[in-house]
Order: sequence, then C-alpha cells, then structure tokens
Amino acid sequence: MVLTHYIKIHTPFGQERGDVKWHLDLDAGIAGNMFLGACLDLGLDRAALESALASLNLPGWRFTVEEARRGGLRGTHLDVEHDEGHVHRHLPDIERIIDESALSDAVKTRAKDIFAILAEAEGAVHGIAAHKVHFHEVGAVDAIIDICGAAYAFEALGVADVTASKLMAGSGHVRCAHGRMPVPVPAVAQMLARHGIPLAMADSDDLGELATPTGVAILAHLRADYGVRRLERVDAIGVGLGGREVPGRANGLRILAQYAEHFTDDSMAQREEVTVLSAHIDDMNPEWYGPLWSLLPEAGALDVALLPMTMKKGRPGVRLEVVCTPDKARELAQLILTHSTTLGVREQSMTRWAAPRSGERVESPWGALGIKRFGSRVSIEHDDLARIAVQQGWPLPQAQRRVDAWLQASGVISEADS
Repeated sequence: MVLTHYIKIHTPFGQERGDVKWHLDLDAGIAGNMFLGACLDLGLDRAALESALASLNLPGWRFTVEEARRGGLRGTHLDVEHDEGHVHRHLPDIERIIDESALSDAVKTRAKDIFAILAEAEGAVHGIAAHKVHFHEVGAVDAIIDICGAAYAFEALGVADVTASKLMAGSGHVRCAHGRMPVPVPAVAQMLARHGIPLAMADSDDLGELATPTGVAILAHLRADYGVRRLERVDAIGVGLGGREVPGRANGLRILAQYAEHFTDDSMAQREEVTVLSAHIDDMNPEWYGPLWSLLPEAGALDVALLPMTMKKGRPGVRLEVVCTPDKARELAQLILTHSTTLGVREQSMTRWAAPRSGERVESPWGALGIKRFGSRVSIEHDDLARIAVQQGWPLPQAQRRVDAWLQASGVISEADS
C-alpha cells in the first residue's frame, strides 16, 4: 500500500498563506493533549472544535478542559475521556473513520498524514507494512480525537510557518503495550530518526516519557525548522499542560504566536542563524570530492562550496565550506570526517540574510515539475528541466523556453516572474 497522502512540501493546506507564525518550546516534550491544550489556550474555539470532531462518530467521548499549573506554570490541561474498551485498529480503519467524517478535506489530509507517520514508524519497529500495523494506544478514541483535533486546530488557526526548539523526549523507562521500554520508546525513536527531529540533552535520569508517539507524530507533520525562531514579536502565548508534575521543570508545551499584521514584508530579506563548517584539504584524491559534495546536501547542508587555495609548502589544496542550520552541525561535521581525509573541521556561528523562498510541485505535460520562488523570481528545478530535455530530445535552452511558455500559459507563473 502506498501512502500517497504523505505531504512532501511544507505549505499550509487550502490557503496560499496563513495568518500566524508559531514557535514551539519543547523543553517539556510534546503530547497530543498538550498540543491541543496549547491551541485552546491560544484561542481556538472549543465549541467549534467539539462540533467538528463529533462528525467522526466515535462513541462516548468528551473533553475535560481546565486551567491548571505545573511547576508553577499556568496553562490549559485537556483530557479526552471515553467509554470505549481496549480496541485495536489498523490504519485503513482509522482512515475510513476520518474519510466518513464531515471534517474539511484539508483537515482530513493532515490527520491521515499524522497517522501515516505513526504507521510507518510502527511498521519499521515491527518489520511489517504500514497498513498492517494494528495500533494499541494510538488507535484508541482519545488518540484519534487528539490527532484530528490537532489537524483541525492547525487549519483553524491559520498557521503559515513553524519553528521549534530541540525536543526533550524524557529519560528512564515507561510501561506500554509491549512491556517496559526505554525512553524514547521505539516508535518515537523511529520518528525522530526519519524526520530529523533534534533532541535536547536530558538533565535527569527520572523524567519519564515526555514525548509521546501521538505528540511526536504531530510534531513531525508540522515540518518545523529546529534551532531557529523566526518571530519578530510575540502576539500570543498558548500553554498546554501535561497530566503530571515533572521533577525540575514545568510540564507544559508553550506555543509563541505572531499574527500577520506584524509580519515583516515578504519581499524583505529574512535574518537566519546558521553554522559554517570548513576544512582545508591537500591530500585527497580529487575523484572523492564528487561523492562528498553529493552526500552533504542529502544530509541537510544548505550550501556546499569547494574553493581552491594554497597550503603549506606551496601545495595546492581545497577549502571545503558547508553552511547548515545549527542542529545539523554535528552530523555534517562527522560526515566530513568520515568521507574525507581531513583530521578536523572548523565551526563558526554566523548570521545570514536570506531572500524569502518557497517551493511547490506542479503537474505538467512532461510530468511533475519542481518550482522555486525567490521573492519575485521563479526558477524550475534543474533536474526536472534536464529530464524533460533528455525525454523530448531538446537542447536545454529549448526545454527552458517551452516549459516557461507552458507555465505562463497555464497561469502558474506570470510573464514578470520568468
């Protein structure tokens, strides 16, 4: 079974641009009910939420919502109570429940993507296909409500952009359907690895589970940028509380929000914090640079450059320079050390100004095309253009002209964009 609803592009469903930017503080982890509690704390309409979720036709569930405190931190604690016994559901069962509801198509797509993320992780843990996974805890009514509620909240609150801190997953052990497990539990560990979610170091051995499978699946779905914060100001704060006190920290998920009226003009450059890694190399086979140059972007590098230089004793050398987000620095430094002859990698923290940019894929007469937008400029993914040129037997400039003409005629880009 192919999970075709898995979302590849980080853009809000059903809208060109939302009204809100979010930053998630994950110092106390994340759970489905914490996320939904934080959304209610931000102002999500509870009555509208309950009305939308009622269309799932799940028996005997209800919200318990209260203002509470954890470690002195005020927030909203949400719990989903239900009368259902211990029920196992497969992914197609849950998708059927979602599809038969009155939720909007955008919310359905989000909810199914979150469950697909969970199913792929559970399938990897147990060595089976995603559609054959039978969910234990995450197949119960409360998890379905948490996930569909999160999908509804993200749409209803009009979120356009998400950043997040590193995730505190917890420490120690937890008991679940499979017995006593170390934290993070296997499904959570799979999602962390598959979706590149960076972890914060645990400062205690007895924190327990702070990041639940449901919460981490929601986080993975949001496609947040980690280790950065793009808010120019804070217009609202939502805090969703966990169900217990955690030693040494306030057990709450905090969402900082900025509204559209305070966004910086989209045409302006955006300030970003980056890490620059560099290595000076004078003893490596030139044929080895190509594979290394390909590996680095695949591992998350934002930019890779090879610069000629003169090194000691007049030997010609190469300066390898890699730009990345701070959370990717260690992984990329290790990759450089593994796949090159250098004995060390320099690291610098820097600020860069970046043009606003976005990506999308469109269907064309020649197959799917990747389109990149940089402010008022638009470009076609070179690999797609080269593929079309080879398939049609056209020189690359001719392929460029024909694809540009089709994009303008179909309204994907304007003449001014090309």
